[in-house]
Amino acid sequence: MTAPLHPDGHRLQTPAPARTLLTLDGLPGGRAAALVVGEITDTTAPPLRRSLLAALGSSAHGLDLDLSAVAFCDIAGLHLLLDLRARALEKGRTLRVTAASPLVRQLLEATACWIPLAADPASSAPSLMLTTELRRVLVRPGGASPALRGAGGTLQVRLEGATATVTWPAVPSGTAADGPGLRLARAAVASALHRAGLRTVRHRSAAATRARTALSGPPAARRGPG
Repeated sequence: MTAPLHPDGHRLQTPAPARTLLTLDGLPGGRAAALVVGEITDTTAPPLRRSLLAALGSSAHGLDLDLSAVAFCDIAGLHLLLDLRARALEKGRTLRVTAASPLVRQLLEATACWIPLAADPASSAPSLMLTTELRRVLVRPGGASPALRGAGGTLQVRLEGATATVTWPAVPSGTAADGPGLRLARAAVASALHRAGLRTVRHRSAAATRARTALSGPPAARRGPG
C-alpha cells in the first residue's frame, strides 16, 4: 500500500498493519486480554482474526480487547469484532472492549455496537490496568516500539498469582530489538508489570522455548522403537 501524501507534498509514514502486539493470560475470572495496534482493514483483518481467536481460545471465560492504539478501523474491523463476539458466545465466553481509540469508539457508537461490546469498568479494571501500563512502554507513534517492530510474533505474558512470565517473540539479529535494545525493552516491561502489582517477572524467549520442546520431544518420540 502506498503511503498517502501530505498537503505539503511530503510522503507520510506508511500505515502500520494491525497486529496483536500483546496477549495476557491468567487474569482474574479466567480471562485473557489482548493489545491491538495498527490499522484494521480488509487486508489486515484476517491475520488479526487468527491471533485473536487463539487468544480467545486460551481463556476460560473470555477475552478483553484494548483497542486504544488502533489508529484506523473500517467496516472490516467492525465485522471482525462482531464475529469474535459471536464465536465467544458460542463457546460460553464473552468478548469485551476495555479501551478504544476515539476513531474505534466513534465507529462502534455509530453502528450501535458500543453498548454490547463495551466492558463494565469495574469488572475490567485488572485487565485494563495491565494493558495500559504495558501499552505505555510497548507502543510508539506508528505502531510497536522498536523492540517489537521486527518481531515475528506476539509478546505473551502469563500471570500466576503475583508472578508474570513474559515470553518474547523471535526478532531478527542486528535490529533495534536485538542486544541492548532487547535488554532495555525487558527492563521497561518488568517495570510496567511491577507498577501493575506483579512482584516477580520472569523473561524467556519463544525461540529458546521451541528449542527445548524440540529437543525433549513427546515421551513416545524419545523412547523410539522398542
